Amino acid sequence: MTVRVSQAISQAGAWITDFHLYSDILIYINSEIQTTNLDRFAETLQGKGLNLSQNSIGQLILAGDKTLKEKKLIGTLQIIFLHD
Repeated sequence: MTVRVSQAISQAGAWITDFHLYSDILIYINSEIQTTNLDRFAETLQGKGLNLSQNSIGQLILAGDKTLKEKKLIGTLQIIFLHD
């Protein structure tokens, strides 16, 4: 899964600046991305099988509003692994 996430982040035009793995159930990935790439970021992550919450999708849409000036956005992606 981690390989696919890092590929998705790169394919969306973002870059990973740091990450923290907490046991085998949680990872935080810090990244930077241009606001104009946020739509592609959400689509790419979901295309790799990650389920984004409605709140996350809403925040990405708002931050990626094309009427806003292009700028770099620093953020954290929190991934919770569900084990059966």
